[in-house]
Amino acid sequence: MNTDLLHKYFKGEATEQEENLIVEWTESSADNKKLYLKERMLFDMALFSDTSASAKGRKNRYLYYMAPVIAIAAMVALVFFIGLPQFNQPEPQLSQTIHIPAGQRAQMELPDGSTVWLNSQTTLTYDATFGKKDRKVVLNGEAYFEVAHNKEIPFYVQTENIKVQVTGTKFDVCSYNGSNSFIARLIEGSINLFANNAEEKPLNSLTKGKYFSMENGKYKTGELSSNNALAWIEGIYYFDDVPFNELLNKIALYYNYKITVKDPATLEGYRCTGKFKDLDGIEHILKVIQKDHPFKYHIDNEHNKITIE
Repeated sequence: MNTDLLHKYFKGEATEQEENLIVEWTESSADNKKLYLKERMLFDMALFSDTSASAKGRKNRYLYYMAPVIAIAAMVALVFFIGLPQFNQPEPQLSQTIHIPAGQRAQMELPDGSTVWLNSQTTLTYDATFGKKDRKVVLNGEAYFEVAHNKEIPFYVQTENIKVQVTGTKFDVCSYNGSNSFIARLIEGSINLFANNAEEKPLNSLTKGKYFSMENGKYKTGELSSNNALAWIEGIYYFDDVPFNELLNKIALYYNYKITVKDPATLEGYRCTGKFKDLDGIEHILKVIQKDHPFKYHIDNEHNKITIE
Protein backbone atom coordinates (compact mmCIF):
# COMPACT_ATOMS: atom_id res chain seq x y z
CA MET A 1 0.00 0.00 0.00
CA ASN A 2 1.30 3.44 -0.96
CA THR A 3 2.27 5.39 2.20
CA ASP A 4 1.20 8.69 0.60
CA LEU A 5 -2.31 7.29 0.19
CA LEU A 6 -2.31 6.09 3.82
CA HIS A 7 -1.25 9.56 5.01
CA LYS A 8 -3.99 11.10 2.88
CA TYR A 9 -6.45 8.76 4.60
CA PHE A 10 -5.11 9.63 8.09
CA LYS A 11 -5.60 13.33 7.30
CA GLY A 12 -9.22 12.70 6.31
CA GLU A 13 -8.56 13.75 2.71
CA ALA A 14 -9.10 10.40 0.96
CA THR A 15 -12.04 9.86 -1.36
CA GLU A 16 -14.71 7.29 -0.51
CA GLN A 17 -13.24 4.93 -3.10
CA GLU A 18 -9.76 5.31 -1.58
CA GLU A 19 -11.15 4.77 1.93
CA ASN A 20 -12.82 1.53 0.85
CA LEU A 21 -9.60 0.39 -0.83
CA ILE A 22 -7.56 0.99 2.35
CA VAL A 23 -10.07 -0.80 4.60
CA GLU A 24 -10.20 -3.82 2.27
CA TRP A 25 -6.39 -3.94 2.06
CA THR A 26 -6.02 -3.64 5.86
CA GLU A 27 -8.49 -6.45 6.55
CA SER A 28 -7.11 -8.79 3.89
CA SER A 29 -4.21 -10.08 6.04
CA ALA A 30 -2.62 -9.87 9.48
CA ASP A 31 0.58 -8.48 7.92
CA ASN A 32 -1.33 -5.66 6.24
CA LYS A 33 -3.05 -4.78 9.49
CA LYS A 34 0.31 -4.75 11.28
CA LEU A 35 1.79 -2.41 8.63
CA TYR A 36 -1.27 -0.15 8.89
CA LEU A 37 -0.93 0.13 12.69
CA LYS A 38 2.79 0.85 12.43
CA GLU A 39 2.30 3.58 9.81
CA ARG A 40 -0.57 5.11 11.82
CA MET A 41 1.59 5.28 14.95
CA LEU A 42 4.50 6.88 13.08
CA PHE A 43 2.13 9.41 11.47
CA ASP A 44 0.61 10.42 14.83
CA MET A 45 4.00 10.70 16.51
CA ALA A 46 5.23 12.97 13.69
CA LEU A 47 2.03 15.02 13.88
CA PHE A 48 2.45 15.48 17.62
CA SER A 49 6.10 16.56 17.21
CA ASP A 50 5.20 19.09 14.50
CA THR A 51 2.30 20.49 16.53
CA SER A 52 4.40 20.83 19.69
CA ALA A 53 7.18 22.59 17.79
CA SER A 54 4.82 25.12 16.21
CA ALA A 55 3.09 25.73 19.53
CA LYS A 56 6.35 26.87 21.11
CA GLY A 57 6.29 29.97 18.94
CA ARG A 58 2.79 31.02 19.94
CA LYS A 59 2.13 33.56 22.64
CA ASN A 60 -0.46 33.54 25.41
CA ARG A 61 -1.04 29.80 25.15
CA TYR A 62 -1.63 27.52 28.14
CA LEU A 63 0.86 24.78 27.41
CA TYR A 64 3.29 22.67 29.40
CA TYR A 65 6.06 21.19 27.31
CA MET A 66 6.95 17.65 28.22
CA ALA A 67 10.09 15.66 27.43
CA PRO A 68 10.02 13.92 24.03
CA VAL A 69 9.94 10.46 25.60
CA ILE A 70 6.85 11.36 27.65
CA ALA A 71 5.19 12.96 24.65
CA ILE A 72 5.73 9.91 22.47
CA ALA A 73 4.49 7.56 25.19
CA ALA A 74 1.40 9.66 25.68
CA MET A 75 0.55 9.83 22.00
CA VAL A 76 0.92 6.19 20.95
CA ALA A 77 -2.14 5.55 18.79
CA LEU A 78 -4.43 2.64 19.59
CA VAL A 79 -6.41 1.86 16.45
CA PHE A 80 -9.42 -0.40 16.87
CA PHE A 81 -11.18 -2.32 14.10
CA ILE A 82 -14.83 -2.20 15.13
CA GLY A 83 -16.35 -4.05 12.19
CA LEU A 84 -15.82 -5.36 8.68
CA PRO A 85 -17.27 -3.62 5.59
CA GLN A 86 -20.22 -5.45 4.05
CA PHE A 87 -21.63 -5.98 0.54
CA ASN A 88 -20.67 -3.68 -2.34
CA GLN A 89 -20.51 -0.37 -0.46
CA PRO A 90 -18.25 -0.90 2.55
CA GLU A 91 -17.84 1.95 4.99
CA PRO A 92 -14.64 2.30 7.01
CA GLN A 93 -15.28 1.90 10.72
CA LEU A 94 -11.87 2.67 12.10
CA SER A 95 -11.41 4.87 15.14
CA GLN A 96 -8.45 6.28 17.00
CA THR A 97 -8.08 6.40 20.77
CA ILE A 98 -5.47 8.47 22.60
CA HIS A 99 -4.88 7.77 26.29
CA ILE A 100 -2.81 10.00 28.58
CA PRO A 101 -1.17 8.12 31.51
CA ALA A 102 -1.28 9.26 35.14
CA GLY A 103 0.84 12.32 35.91
CA GLN A 104 1.18 13.43 32.28
CA ARG A 105 -0.52 15.81 29.86
CA ALA A 106 -0.42 16.21 26.09
CA GLN A 107 -1.48 18.60 23.33
CA MET A 108 -2.51 17.58 19.84
CA GLU A 109 -4.21 18.88 16.70
CA LEU A 110 -7.29 17.13 15.34
CA PRO A 111 -7.74 16.55 11.57
CA ASP A 112 -10.11 19.55 11.29
CA GLY A 113 -7.50 21.95 12.70
CA SER A 114 -8.96 22.05 16.22
CA THR A 115 -6.46 21.93 19.09
CA VAL A 116 -6.99 19.93 22.27
CA TRP A 117 -5.04 19.64 25.53
CA LEU A 118 -5.55 16.38 27.45
CA ASN A 119 -5.14 16.05 31.22
CA SER A 120 -3.84 13.11 33.25
CA GLN A 121 -5.77 9.82 32.94
CA THR A 122 -7.77 11.14 29.99
CA THR A 123 -8.95 9.18 26.96
CA LEU A 124 -10.10 10.78 23.69
CA THR A 125 -11.63 8.81 20.80
CA TYR A 126 -12.71 9.90 17.31
CA ASP A 127 -13.52 8.19 14.01
CA ALA A 128 -11.18 8.08 11.04
CA THR A 129 -13.78 10.08 9.07
CA PHE A 130 -13.68 12.92 11.62
CA GLY A 131 -14.00 16.32 9.94
CA LYS A 132 -15.66 15.05 6.75
CA LYS A 133 -19.25 14.24 7.69
CA ASP A 134 -19.19 15.04 11.39
CA ARG A 135 -16.87 16.24 14.14
CA LYS A 136 -17.52 14.14 17.22
CA VAL A 137 -15.07 13.11 19.94
CA VAL A 138 -15.76 10.90 22.94
CA LEU A 139 -14.11 12.12 26.14
CA ASN A 140 -13.36 10.29 29.37
CA GLY A 141 -11.41 12.72 31.54
CA GLU A 142 -10.53 16.40 31.17
CA ALA A 143 -9.68 18.35 28.04
CA TYR A 144 -9.37 21.96 26.91
CA PHE A 145 -10.53 22.60 23.34
CA GLU A 146 -9.85 25.37 20.85
CA VAL A 147 -12.31 24.41 18.13
CA ALA A 148 -11.79 25.36 14.50
CA HIS A 149 -14.81 27.33 13.26
CA ASN A 150 -17.10 25.42 10.91
CA LYS A 151 -20.81 26.31 10.80
CA GLU A 152 -21.54 23.48 8.40
CA ILE A 153 -20.22 20.74 10.69
CA PRO A 154 -20.80 21.37 14.43
CA PHE A 155 -18.28 20.02 16.91
CA TYR A 156 -19.52 17.58 19.58
CA VAL A 157 -17.88 16.35 22.78
CA GLN A 158 -19.63 13.25 24.07
CA THR A 159 -19.11 12.44 27.76
CA GLU A 160 -20.65 9.81 30.01
CA ASN A 161 -23.79 11.84 30.77
CA ILE A 162 -23.73 15.06 28.74
CA LYS A 163 -23.02 16.07 25.13
CA VAL A 164 -21.43 19.45 24.31
CA GLN A 165 -22.27 21.12 20.97
CA VAL A 166 -20.20 23.96 19.51
CA THR A 167 -19.26 25.50 16.15
CA GLY A 168 -16.06 27.30 17.16
CA THR A 169 -14.93 28.33 20.62
CA LYS A 170 -12.58 27.72 23.56
CA PHE A 171 -13.74 25.66 26.52
CA ASP A 172 -12.78 23.07 29.11
CA VAL A 173 -14.70 19.88 29.91
CA CYS A 174 -14.07 17.59 32.88
CA SER A 175 -16.02 14.33 33.05
CA TYR A 176 -14.29 11.14 34.22
CA ASN A 177 -16.39 8.03 33.74
CA GLY A 178 -17.85 6.72 36.98
CA SER A 179 -17.40 10.01 38.85
CA ASN A 180 -21.05 11.06 38.34
CA SER A 181 -19.83 14.62 37.85
CA PHE A 182 -19.42 17.00 34.93
CA ILE A 183 -18.18 20.56 34.48
CA ALA A 184 -17.82 22.77 31.41
CA ARG A 185 -16.05 26.14 31.52
CA LEU A 186 -16.43 28.50 28.59
CA ILE A 187 -13.55 30.85 27.78
CA GLU A 188 -14.76 32.19 24.42
CA GLY A 189 -17.79 31.73 22.17
CA SER A 190 -20.88 29.73 23.13
CA ILE A 191 -21.84 26.09 23.65
CA ASN A 192 -25.02 24.05 24.10
CA LEU A 193 -25.25 21.24 26.64
CA PHE A 194 -27.57 18.28 26.10
CA ALA A 195 -28.41 15.31 28.26
CA ASN A 196 -27.55 12.11 26.41
CA ASN A 197 -30.26 11.01 23.96
CA ALA A 198 -32.12 14.33 24.37
CA GLU A 199 -30.98 16.76 21.67
CA GLU A 200 -34.24 18.66 21.13
CA LYS A 201 -33.96 20.87 24.22
CA PRO A 202 -30.56 21.75 25.76
CA LEU A 203 -29.98 21.55 29.50
CA ASN A 204 -28.15 24.85 29.28
CA SER A 205 -26.50 27.25 26.83
CA LEU A 206 -23.30 28.86 28.03
CA THR A 207 -21.85 32.20 26.98
CA LYS A 208 -18.34 33.57 27.54
CA GLY A 209 -17.12 33.45 31.13
CA LYS A 210 -19.77 31.02 32.40
CA TYR A 211 -19.59 27.48 33.75
CA PHE A 212 -22.03 24.59 34.08
CA SER A 213 -21.56 21.73 36.52
CA MET A 214 -23.39 18.55 37.48
CA GLU A 215 -22.79 16.62 40.69
CA ASN A 216 -24.85 13.53 41.49
CA GLY A 217 -27.60 14.69 39.14
CA LYS A 218 -27.80 18.26 40.49
CA TYR A 219 -27.03 21.11 38.07
CA LYS A 220 -25.36 24.44 38.80
CA THR A 221 -24.30 27.42 36.68
CA GLY A 222 -22.34 30.58 37.43
CA GLU A 223 -19.60 33.02 36.49
CA LEU A 224 -15.97 31.95 36.24
CA SER A 225 -14.02 33.71 38.99
CA SER A 226 -10.64 33.17 37.30
CA ASN A 227 -8.76 30.95 34.88
CA ASN A 228 -7.12 29.03 37.72
CA ALA A 229 -9.28 26.03 36.88
CA LEU A 230 -7.30 25.74 33.62
CA ALA A 231 -3.94 25.85 35.38
CA TRP A 232 -3.63 22.08 34.89
CA ILE A 233 -2.55 22.84 31.32
CA GLU A 234 0.62 24.34 32.79
CA GLY A 235 1.08 21.48 35.25
CA ILE A 236 -0.59 23.16 38.24
CA TYR A 237 -3.52 21.67 40.17
CA TYR A 238 -5.70 24.36 41.72
CA PHE A 239 -8.24 23.77 44.49
CA ASP A 240 -10.52 26.56 45.73
CA ASP A 241 -12.25 25.81 49.04
CA VAL A 242 -13.12 22.24 48.07
CA PRO A 243 -14.03 19.44 50.53
CA PHE A 244 -11.03 17.37 51.55
CA ASN A 245 -12.69 14.25 50.17
CA GLU A 246 -13.03 15.88 46.74
CA LEU A 247 -9.36 16.84 46.74
CA LEU A 248 -8.39 13.26 47.67
CA ASN A 249 -10.46 11.87 44.82
CA LYS A 250 -8.80 14.20 42.31
CA ILE A 251 -5.20 13.57 43.34
CA ALA A 252 -5.88 9.83 43.53
CA LEU A 253 -7.02 10.02 39.91
CA TYR A 254 -4.19 12.28 38.72
CA TYR A 255 -1.45 10.16 40.30
CA ASN A 256 -3.13 6.74 39.95
CA TYR A 257 -3.27 5.95 43.69
CA LYS A 258 -5.97 4.23 45.70
CA ILE A 259 -6.71 6.35 48.80
CA THR A 260 -8.61 4.87 51.75
CA VAL A 261 -9.90 7.00 54.63
CA LYS A 262 -10.33 4.88 57.76
CA ASP A 263 -12.86 7.19 59.43
CA PRO A 264 -14.42 9.55 56.82
CA ALA A 265 -16.58 11.29 59.46
CA THR A 266 -13.52 12.84 61.13
CA LEU A 267 -12.60 14.67 57.89
CA GLU A 268 -16.07 15.95 56.93
CA GLY A 269 -15.34 19.54 58.01
CA TYR A 270 -12.01 19.80 56.21
CA ARG A 271 -11.90 22.15 53.19
CA CYS A 272 -8.82 22.92 51.14
CA THR A 273 -7.50 25.79 49.02
CA GLY A 274 -4.16 25.79 47.27
CA LYS A 275 -2.06 25.36 44.14
CA PHE A 276 0.25 22.40 43.64
CA LYS A 277 2.70 21.53 40.89
CA ASP A 278 2.04 18.06 39.56
CA LEU A 279 5.80 17.35 39.60
CA ASP A 280 5.79 17.80 43.40
CA GLY A 281 3.97 14.49 43.75
CA ILE A 282 1.07 13.25 45.83
CA GLU A 283 3.00 12.95 49.11
CA HIS A 284 4.07 16.61 48.95
CA ILE A 285 0.41 17.65 48.57
CA LEU A 286 -0.58 15.63 51.64
CA LYS A 287 2.25 17.13 53.71
CA VAL A 288 1.19 20.68 52.79
CA ILE A 289 -2.43 19.97 53.76
CA GLN A 290 -1.25 18.49 57.07
CA LYS A 291 -0.08 21.95 58.15
CA ASP A 292 -3.69 23.15 58.36
CA HIS A 293 -5.55 19.92 59.08
CA PRO A 294 -4.28 17.30 61.57
CA PHE A 295 -4.31 13.82 60.08
CA LYS A 296 -1.90 10.94 59.57
CA TYR A 297 -1.30 8.90 56.47
CA HIS A 298 0.57 5.80 55.41
CA ILE A 299 1.82 5.58 51.84
CA ASP A 300 2.64 2.35 50.01
CA ASN A 301 4.40 3.46 46.83
CA GLU A 302 5.03 -0.11 45.70
CA HIS A 303 1.29 -0.77 45.38
CA ASN A 304 0.18 2.86 44.85
CA LYS A 305 -1.95 2.87 48.00
CA ILE A 306 -2.47 5.52 50.69
CA THR A 307 -4.31 5.15 53.98
CA ILE A 308 -5.59 8.29 55.74
CA GLU A 309 -6.13 8.20 59.53
